[in-house]
Amino acid sequence: MHSSTLSSEENLAQLPSVYIEVSVPNPTGRGARDPHVLLCDPPIYLDGQSLSAFLRYRSKTYDTYDGHNAASGPDWYAIHFPKPVILNCIEMTMECPNRDGGWWTSLHVEYWDDMLGNWESVSSFEITPPYSFEDVAFFRRPYETHSLTFHEVTTTRIRLIGMPGGLAQFTSLARLAAYHRNLSRWNPASLPRPPVPYLFRLIPPHSIWDLSESLVKLTGLSVNVAYMDHYLDRERYESWWRRISRNYQGEPELWQLLGMAIGWDTWNQIEFPEEELSVERQQPYVRISFHNTIGRAVAPIVVDQQILGEMSSHQVIIKEHFDQDWHRHYAHQHNITWREYNAAIKRSPHMTLEQLEGAATLMGMIANLIANLAHRNLNLEQELDGVRQAAVDRRVIERRETVRKAIDFMQENLEAPISVNDVANAVALSPTYFGIVFTQQMGRNPVDYLIDLRIERAKEYLTTSNMSVMDVCIALGYDPSYFNRLFKRCTGFTPGQYSRQIHKANRYVDVSL
Repeated sequence: MHSSTLSSEENLAQLPSVYIEVSVPNPTGRGARDPHVLLCDPPIYLDGQSLSAFLRYRSKTYDTYDGHNAASGPDWYAIHFPKPVILNCIEMTMECPNRDGGWWTSLHVEYWDDMLGNWESVSSFEITPPYSFEDVAFFRRPYETHSLTFHEVTTTRIRLIGMPGGLAQFTSLARLAAYHRNLSRWNPASLPRPPVPYLFRLIPPHSIWDLSESLVKLTGLSVNVAYMDHYLDRERYESWWRRISRNYQGEPELWQLLGMAIGWDTWNQIEFPEEELSVERQQPYVRISFHNTIGRAVAPIVVDQQILGEMSSHQVIIKEHFDQDWHRHYAHQHNITWREYNAAIKRSPHMTLEQLEGAATLMGMIANLIANLAHRNLNLEQELDGVRQAAVDRRVIERRETVRKAIDFMQENLEAPISVNDVANAVALSPTYFGIVFTQQMGRNPVDYLIDLRIERAKEYLTTSNMSVMDVCIALGYDPSYFNRLFKRCTGFTPGQYSRQIHKANRYVDVSL
């Protein structure tokens, strides 16, 4: 099949013989060990699933964590094609950020120039929806998809490259896809929304946080629900991070030291053996691991006989089970100095087994309260507007839908002399408010976006039809002199130069294939 005849929505990264290379080929983090898991379909089926479904999906993601807290250079993910293809879009689905990394602080797209034999940056690079390069985990949603668009390139290799973020400096992705899209007819608002666990649809995460804080004040034992931190407001998130950050800033507790020293794969097998994970318990219990030394209280959140998630305490050292001779031997066996090992022990919270069992009972009461609130919201969700977070979610959806309709209107009327005011009228918003909403969602103002769409439509006409430059000007309502200047400003070529370049590239791809 010729590249020029491929469907605009065909994921070129899923063609036969495509493979992927990464800057860190031997990671030690929580994701997969083979980066080809990234050449998959987006995990939209996770929306409305249990927290355990989200946790299981981690095995289908890839991160560049290698056990070190300093990146030696940029992270990169390169997709290799068996023959030259024409590309203008990469879709990137992020995994959920870890506590100490998993995001980008800078990012660009490069393609392999077969003539020059080196990597070149793409031009007119845009990310939709906008991606925050701030070096913080706060407010990054699990499995959010971004479209990375650029001027068309003909290549056998394309890669994402940039600096990783977080204390451990690594990136974490769930999917990569490559497209040759007709950007004048593709609506970026059609990108999948980040999936939300069912539990957090029924009850806002900040409500769970507020309830769990009572246990922290009573026992000093921190409590967590998986993925909760990704949905907290800034004040609660910063409070949560202050509580756990020292583990990632050079003062690790025992469990953290062991994970770093023996590898997280090995540690996770010790703390969460497969037979333990396969059992779904519906009552509070204490999970004990590592020579009966480390324990945590666990309380499932059950709604209508379905486990939607678990409340889990911070790891503690169980006082009466601590065998110092065994631990000295273990430290020596794994090349951890006893001074370092013992310091981590002292930094860790200590409890008796009876105290931890009592904490599990209290957590069970809180989990039942959460489940009752969730059940009430479940029964009333068709009748009530819900809580504040639900209202926020609706506003986000409504704004996204408004932008989708606005882009559809633009695309359907590119050959008509419409203005941004006309687009605003079409979606029943004032021009000023429409401009604010559109820019927030797309990262570009509607005036520039409308120009970009017209340029993309002009490129389509110039490369897929027999229309002359003058015909294109007439079709799009442009003065020829202005159109030539605008086209060159946006693409770096005059319309005639662009048409000749693309036809030459198509011939090159066809011959190669």
